[in-house]
Amino acid sequence: MLSQVILKIKRKENSFYSFLYDLGKFVLSFNVPSIKPIHLPLYHLDHLVKEGLRWFISVFWAVPLFKARCEKVGRNLRLPNGIPYIVGSHLKIILGDNVIIGRSTIGASKVFDEPILRIGNNSSLGYGTTVSVAKEVIIGDNCMIAPGCIIMDSDDHPIDPQKRLLGMPVEKEEVRPVKIGNNVWIGANCVVLKGVTIGNNSIISAHSVITRDVMENSIYAGNPARPVSRDIGKTL
Repeated sequence: MLSQVILKIKRKENSFYSFLYDLGKFVLSFNVPSIKPIHLPLYHLDHLVKEGLRWFISVFWAVPLFKARCEKVGRNLRLPNGIPYIVGSHLKIILGDNVIIGRSTIGASKVFDEPILRIGNNSSLGYGTTVSVAKEVIIGDNCMIAPGCIIMDSDDHPIDPQKRLLGMPVEKEEVRPVKIGNNVWIGANCVVLKGVTIGNNSIISAHSVITRDVMENSIYAGNPARPVSRDIGKTL
């Protein structure tokens, strides 16, 4: 019955339903007027309370719990968005000093017994990044991984359709570790595929797909990514 009345209102079937439609639209779009001397201090108070609560939860809950899950953690770990989502209890996570991990997904496949994720000193994983580890993913020192990236050392599923139907993992020989060097900047929404090594000081432009090794001191862009600048220490 109610759904029929709502439908009549949406159709504006007569003047009464048209009135109800306009009234509903007015109510839904209504805004309380903003009085800056009153609402601006309240805005800052709201921000302060939320940031303080986020800090408290991170320091006294998220960081200690996540440290307990890791194999080794250096100093000053920061988890600004809470505990990353971890898939696979057999995954070994080794972190250096001053690592920052946003709300990320870190998963391990069932191919190898002890897959390893290593993140070096002063490196960060952006919000929404996914790291899939079958054997080993290494991220060096001073790396910036922007939001929404995907890093994986396998295809995650077999190429053979019958094996996929059976839910089988990829073969061990199909796994190829990923190594990201030092001082690498990977832009937003990039994909780094299996077997890739990214050289020191290189930059990967946003939305690029890395299918092959990246030379040091270079800028790569595109799908598949190609070098657009080399020896950036001289060109920048």
